[in-house]
Amino acid sequence: MRNKQKKPRLTHAMILSARPNDKEYIMWDGTLAHFGFRVQPTGARSFVVQVRVHGRMRKFTLGRFPDMGITQARKDAAELLSRIWAGESLTPKPKVKVPRFRDFAARYRERKKHRFKPSSLETHDIYIKNRLLPAFGRYRLDTIDHARVAAWFDAASTKTPGAANRAFEILRAMLKTARDWGDLGPDVPDACANIAMNPRRFVPRHLKEHELTRLGQVLDSHTAQRPWSVAALKLLMLTGARVSEILNLGWEDLGDLSGETVTARLEDSKTGPRTIWFGPEAVRVLLALPKPEDDPQVFPRTLTTSRLYGFWTAVRQRAELPGVRMHDLRHSFASQGVMNGVGLPTIGRLLGHRRPETTALYAHFDDDTLHDAACRTADIIARAMTYPHPVSHRSTSRLADDN
Repeated sequence: MRNKQKKPRLTHAMILSARPNDKEYIMWDGTLAHFGFRVQPTGARSFVVQVRVHGRMRKFTLGRFPDMGITQARKDAAELLSRIWAGESLTPKPKVKVPRFRDFAARYRERKKHRFKPSSLETHDIYIKNRLLPAFGRYRLDTIDHARVAAWFDAASTKTPGAANRAFEILRAMLKTARDWGDLGPDVPDACANIAMNPRRFVPRHLKEHELTRLGQVLDSHTAQRPWSVAALKLLMLTGARVSEILNLGWEDLGDLSGETVTARLEDSKTGPRTIWFGPEAVRVLLALPKPEDDPQVFPRTLTTSRLYGFWTAVRQRAELPGVRMHDLRHSFASQGVMNGVGLPTIGRLLGHRRPETTALYAHFDDDTLHDAACRTADIIARAMTYPHPVSHRSTSRLADDN
């Protein structure tokens, strides 16, 4: 009688080569009975023990691959089998019904929407619909493992690294919430752990003095036809405020405009409550605007961000500022302040930043400013060390002032 062919011992290479089929299957180990490697149609892979206990066939999941390796799995399987054969009672853990990602996403939005600002909720919906649901919508949350997330993130990062970062942040927050709500058990590994996000590309751009002059001239030429749009852009430049903060400004936020300077206390901004400071020039811009009795808003609601941006694209073309964004007006406010002696902590408060490192991104100096500072600093040190020194490329009066 021909003997049955002996099953091979499970190896790491065999496990790596296992591919999902239409149905679940188990690769059994040839050296340890009842121990095997399960591959599900979704791609989820895990180590199992299947054995008869008190006349009933039971299947125990030891751990998921690759979080658990073959060596540890075989050791845990042998320990479990010895406990079973010793007569130990093993109470099965109650099964938790794990939802699919698309179902959880709908529930997540419903419970979280009141915490989002309208713009944040719109952004969330766009990323869920266009990026996360196509990639993960049909999978159960516990089958979204590290390998699946890493493969998706790498593919998404090749074309749009910034959008991949944002989508990944949303996914990570959702999976953490699923764990907090009990939809994912504590034994399910963190699928987003140890995935490094793409470095953020910060493009430094601030307007130099001659560019500011051109911009001012172009804006003045449009004052009669587009007074609201011109005023909004001027206030962005003169205050360093965000577009939404200016367009949503209310007259009650400003209070009395009789003084040279005015402050507007905003109860809600991107970083929470904050104050915007309006200097004399900004106050003059505000005073030139009509103040309808029946409208509490400074700017009409018809002036949306998209309409202001459309006007900005025409203005920057006439001012010969290709590629300059409206956000660069805020950037220019910060950089000009730093280059003229305003400290970074003060700039951070003016911009409403919560973190000092955010403000540091705006501290860009042009080459002339840096060259001048280097020469002046070196000259002061040379004088102190009694080096012979030539007359600086800058005026001697400026050097004398430094002494």
